Amino acid sequence: MANHPIETLMKTAMESIKDMVDVNTIVGDPVETPDGSVIMPVSRVSCGFAAGGADYQPDGGRKD
Repeated sequence: MANHPIETLMKTAMESIKDMVDVNTIVGDPVETPDGSVIMPVSRVSCGFAAGGADYQPDGGRKD
């Protein structure tokens, strides 16, 4: 069974977003404290995605 075009679009979009939003990247330079501990600055990343649609007849009326 073939995938619906919207399913393919959503899958491609989500994979692209996942590649762009990589939470495994260290932000900034490590800082060494006087006792020898190293602090690595990190940031918290969250992402949201929404989509919607409708189906209308050529005459402008809504299809039920």
